[in-house]
Amino acid sequence: MAEHVAEQIVAAAKTALTGLATTGANVFDSRVYPIQDAELPGLLVDQGEESAAISSMGNSRINERLLDLVVIAKVKQNASYRTLVNTIRKEVETKLDLGFAPAKYVRPKSFELELSGDAEKPVASGTMIFEVLYYTAQGAPDVAL
Repeated sequence: MAEHVAEQIVAAAKTALTGLATTGANVFDSRVYPIQDAELPGLLVDQGEESAAISSMGNSRINERLLDLVVIAKVKQNASYRTLVNTIRKEVETKLDLGFAPAKYVRPKSFELELSGDAEKPVASGTMIFEVLYYTAQGAPDVAL
């Protein structure tokens, strides 16, 4: 049995974001433990809220789903942290705007910049939320339409 389409979307986003000019291979699942200094600059990718609505009635109903894809840019906090976060933000938006399967569309939804002292050294985080539209058949959340 395949994974839920939401999991497929997170995996596809991680693949799409691997190899960006600034973050390179430093693309990880979101996690509880702080990102390490050697992993900076880096990206954390996860799913957020999701809503669903029936988009077609009848014997084979189709669910229209809107998933919040969370991408967090992590950089060392120094004099140019904001510029670096916004550079990464530009690279991420440019890459995700191209789209990826099984998403029907991906669009920026929100952004927040935050400073933290939770890692080995102070870190700046740019949290990007992208709205991802996808469809599944009723009773088949592991198959994208």
